[in-house]
Amino acid sequence: MKQDSDTIIGRTIAYRLSNGRIISLSDGIPAGTSVSTVESASGEGREIYRRGLILALDLAVKRQFPESTLWVEHSISLGYRCRLLNRPQMTSEEVVGRLTRELERIVEESLEIATVKYDPNDCGHLPEEFLDLVKWSSGGRAIRGNRLLDSCAFAMGPSVPDTSWLTKWELKPLDRDFVLRFPGSASWPEIEPWVPRRKLNREFDMEEKHIARMGVPDIDHLNMRIEEDGGKQLVIMSHFYQTYRMVQIVQHLKEDFPERRIVTIAGPSSSGKTTFARLLRTYLVARGFGARLLNVDNYFRHRSDTPRDRDGKPDFECLEAIDTVLFGSHLERLLEGEEVLTPVFDFRDGIRRDDVVPVLLGPMDFLIVEGIHGLNDALTPGIGPDRKFRIYASALTQLNIDRLTRMSTSDSRLIRRMVRDSTQRGYSAEETILVWASVKRGERRNIFPFQEDADAMFNSSLPYELPVLKKYAEPLLEKVPEQSPAYHKAVKLLDILDCVRTIDESIVPITSLLREFIGNSIFSEKNW
Repeated sequence: MKQDSDTIIGRTIAYRLSNGRIISLSDGIPAGTSVSTVESASGEGREIYRRGLILALDLAVKRQFPESTLWVEHSISLGYRCRLLNRPQMTSEEVVGRLTRELERIVEESLEIATVKYDPNDCGHLPEEFLDLVKWSSGGRAIRGNRLLDSCAFAMGPSVPDTSWLTKWELKPLDRDFVLRFPGSASWPEIEPWVPRRKLNREFDMEEKHIARMGVPDIDHLNMRIEEDGGKQLVIMSHFYQTYRMVQIVQHLKEDFPERRIVTIAGPSSSGKTTFARLLRTYLVARGFGARLLNVDNYFRHRSDTPRDRDGKPDFECLEAIDTVLFGSHLERLLEGEEVLTPVFDFRDGIRRDDVVPVLLGPMDFLIVEGIHGLNDALTPGIGPDRKFRIYASALTQLNIDRLTRMSTSDSRLIRRMVRDSTQRGYSAEETILVWASVKRGERRNIFPFQEDADAMFNSSLPYELPVLKKYAEPLLEKVPEQSPAYHKAVKLLDILDCVRTIDESIVPITSLLREFIGNSIFSEKNW
């Protein structure tokens, strides 16, 4: 869409109250409350913009295709893949053409987008779809929605005050569906060129179909399944499916052996990579292979030689923090049948001690390498892609909060990490939330650009994990101080969890990837 973008460049898009909450420009500021501004180009500002855009698109669908229903699905190439239920009999190009023209009209109409609040004692004015979700709430939280006429969605935060702000977007046909694209951080407010993510998109499609078979496309349906039997069938079906996906990967490895006996595993924070690597080793051994695990972290340079980030702190996430020359030479020697003395990195003293642990690959052995740079060929100089099998493991969440609101993969992983940081490392939820932006920057730089180079992908998310993590996460989030910059995120995660029914952790198998975060995993260090 080509319009003047002055309406969003450099503008204040929301207010931040003194207690950390972010509110819409159209909301009233409580008397005596000081505020700061949220700019449109900030991470929070971009999210606010997208919320309004989704509501406007839903209105466009209702006007143009009143018999159809919009579902917003996974993110892909700075956009959201969207699907129409009861889709009209026309091409995706024709659908996109009609929606584009209608969305342009909606922007020109400057329609108000209001914030609505759930009150169990007075909710007759709220749309039924919004009530389908918040009816599960305890009633003790002021859960909010964003509303554009009769389109209403759960509010992960405020929206723009009206549709006139929504001047930058693009609808792109994709197979039988389409993608709603929007400006990203690197080029705000322009939309970056389309980059197909065929492998990732195919993985998402498979997971969408799995979620549909499970009957849990959103939190409302998830809760209904839990009410039936406490979540037992949900847990069983989830693990049968993950076993099926693991067996597929092992079969590929078997077919490519011995030419590709180095297996590299990469993925963003809290994706369950450690448990996945150990699960994979177990499956390989069950098929008659051996498997040695090699931790890239032991190849860190001495802390005194580690590059610094923009804050002057050691940047352990950049590739240059690793002695790739030594690592690559060790891999070459192992492939040639030599025994190698591998290093051990002392994280307390920041010193790498070389020639410590002997490693030798037997004739039927795989070498499993886990690390954030596992998809980047620069990690393994001298080892071509034809000699490695690269696996991208991530929590590719498919559960929607409601049909217009995604449960982002980032938020799902954040909840996992908060629970693990608390139970295993003694960190508070506030501390975890405050470092999360830095973690995400590292992922965008070091992991996501290499996703499409993976030979296989594995979704570590489980449809039942929010109901299990709820009892751990809620008390942690409730301790985040109101004055903290982490408070707004804590409130929104609490709002989501408040609408989720719980599942007793006793029915979670000890082999589950979720055990890496809640404890008692058979693959923990003490058990491994």
